[in-house]
Amino acid sequence: MLSCKFCSKICKNDNSLRNHSRLCKLNPDKDILPPKSDKWRESIKNRKNANQFTYGAKVSEETKRKLSEASKKQVWSEERRQNHSIAMKEAVEKNPDSYTSSNRGRTKQVIFDGIKFQGQWELEFYLYCKRNSIRIERTNECFDYEWNGSRKYFPDFFLREKNLYIEVKGYETERDRAKWSAFPKKLKVIGKEEIKKIRKGCFGGL
Repeated sequence: MLSCKFCSKICKNDNSLRNHSRLCKLNPDKDILPPKSDKWRESIKNRKNANQFTYGAKVSEETKRKLSEASKKQVWSEERRQNHSIAMKEAVEKNPDSYTSSNRGRTKQVIFDGIKFQGQWELEFYLYCKRNSIRIERTNECFDYEWNGSRKYFPDFFLREKNLYIEVKGYETERDRAKWSAFPKKLKVIGKEEIKKIRKGCFGGL
């Protein structure tokens, strides 16, 4: 496993690690990229579908005002909202990867073993299972729950041999508690304390 010595980011190979490390924000001797040249800006302007936002021009106050007014005019009817909600739920059920790969929270993605992890905690729990010969897999199963309407919940992992679903979670909200209380199968939430124990090598197991 290759990781940056400054920020611990996981990198796929030596070349990726070198490129990241030399520009890492936590590297005290990081390379400073030169400002973009006029030639570069001109080449961007000539690209297909380029616009004023593409090459970094300042947006005038008049343009900002027009954009703001246009967004306010887009008022959805209740029927349109409901139809949109139904369509989104159907899309999630038919294409769970499109949801699970990019919408699991706001943490930074890490790729390891060809799997996308939403942050370091998920990766650490995955590695704990690998070290202890626990079969772990990413799950695309979704489960219904109610929170200001009908919603879909995707647990993070499934331990098939233990028939146990895993949710790796930092900050817990009322919405999280709603989905967990409605969950119809065995579920274990791995939080801050569990991650601390895993790091210290004293996690009690599953």
